[in-house]
Amino acid sequence: MPVSPRALGCAAALTLLATSPLARAQPATATAPADAADPADVSGLERPAESSWDAAREVANVLVFVPRETIDLVFQGMTAAAELVENEHLVPRVREIFSTTGGEVFAFPTLFAETSHGASVGARMIAFADYAATTFRVGFGGIHDLVAEARVLVRARREHVPLQLALEGLVERRSGLEYLGVGQTPTRDPRNVYRPERVSDVALYGETRVRAIAEAGLRLDDLTELFLSTSLGRRTIVDEPGLEGTRDEGRELSRVFVDPPFVSRDTWTSYSEAALRLDTRRTRGRPSPGLSLEGYLGGVTELRGEDVALVRGGGRLAGFIPIYRASNILSPRLVLDLERSFSTGPVPFTELAQQTDFRGFDTHRDLVSAVGSLDFAWQLVDFLGARLFLDAAIVAPSVGDLDFTHLRQLRFVAGAGFDLYSATTSLGQLSLSVGPEGARALLSFGVPRGHGDRQHWE
Repeated sequence: MPVSPRALGCAAALTLLATSPLARAQPATATAPADAADPADVSGLERPAESSWDAAREVANVLVFVPRETIDLVFQGMTAAAELVENEHLVPRVREIFSTTGGEVFAFPTLFAETSHGASVGARMIAFADYAATTFRVGFGGIHDLVAEARVLVRARREHVPLQLALEGLVERRSGLEYLGVGQTPTRDPRNVYRPERVSDVALYGETRVRAIAEAGLRLDDLTELFLSTSLGRRTIVDEPGLEGTRDEGRELSRVFVDPPFVSRDTWTSYSEAALRLDTRRTRGRPSPGLSLEGYLGGVTELRGEDVALVRGGGRLAGFIPIYRASNILSPRLVLDLERSFSTGPVPFTELAQQTDFRGFDTHRDLVSAVGSLDFAWQLVDFLGARLFLDAAIVAPSVGDLDFTHLRQLRFVAGAGFDLYSATTSLGQLSLSVGPEGARALLSFGVPRGHGDRQHWE
């Protein structure tokens, strides 16, 4: 059978290709060389990009190193202090709050200022290691406004039922404090006896006090905490000194009220309390959905001085409802504090129920207090949030005298503010509230709020 020249040419080409060195060097089962680069390590970049600003960035990084690290240490110290000392005396929840492999020491400044009071500046130092922590704080607001406070915390080595013990002491001197009398409308309350020649319905006084507190906290489960505490305190109330020739002349307690109780007298009292708290929030610093419920019962007795015998009880209920996202929280809250006196004499006005949750002027006192509020808080960045709020407050001599039906009986404020926090606690706040009694501005840095803690009522 004849073969065409074209067929002979194709056969020769295929034979040459099959027997060439290139074909023999690349069999079907060929493997990569041993020194080949790992594809995961190949970035696709021959060299990093360079910018004419790189040198300037390096210089700026060196210049801001000290302030950046200082701010970082301050935040760490504030977070540690708030978690270990001020954060409602919380029993450890998820992570260990004390170091178990060594210790650390922090020191940072504090600042507190609000309308009608001078600013107080100071410092706090905290040290913690191996199931124990100590803290010391000092504040200075003038020669008549000084504070020094120390605390020691110890946590028992228990895995499933955390136990925390705390012991603290306080020495404080304050001036320029206001007393309006008792009741929601003091000038119309017959329990207040005013001097007819008074120049003002608002009296000023100064106070010196010493206080010691011992507390035990027990976490019953992941959501429930039990607190047992007792305190010993001494108060000395005096007419505000140095008012002659000033705009406050004539506003001393003794020149506004007839025989104001407990002025210039030392009164030693003891207060013991049991409190049970349920909180389902994941975090208590940043806005977080959940429910908070607390109830408490306690008693005040005098150890030396005037006859004082009080029973305290009450609680608080707050909801934290997410709106659109988990970091936008609508929070309604109701706080109720009740007291009943078993003594024959008057109750010291410093022991009456206070309204620390009311973000207007906390100047009204009585045996019964109720505060309702509605907040909308949202997170701006990891450590900063904003809020809008509306508060309403009322006091009365008994529960039956509380009147929520007449809006004129309530005190209202509305406001806005910013919150500085870590993941677990509040570190500072800036707020402005406005109501019929005026505007109140508040700045707090490194001095967390008391959150209704009766042992630390002012």
